[in-house]
Amino acid sequence: MFVIVFRYQAPLETVDSLKEAHYANPDGVFARGLARVAGPLEPRTGGVVVAEGTRAEIEAAVASDPFVTSGAATAEILAFRPVFTAAADDSEGVPAGAGRCGR
Repeated sequence: MFVIVFRYQAPLETVDSLKEAHYANPDGVFARGLARVAGPLEPRTGGVVVAEGTRAEIEAAVASDPFVTSGAATAEILAFRPVFTAAADDSEGVPAGAGRCGR
């Protein structure tokens, strides 16, 4: 699993003008079904995508992203091994921050 951290290098107007292309990119993480969760950083200085696939798939998808190809953002790809997850069906009655942990 990977975390992709996009850091904006261009004004938000430029980033916003590329947003639809970022999501619709046929070779990107969204269209290829690699993204699991994504969203902007707060404050809006970039964004984060949690993705699943091989490193080669993730690297190719990121390299084709319009944010990256236009120079509007840089991207850092970080590999990680998940050891904690909160089960969706257990969300009722589970305290905030509680979940499952594995090693």
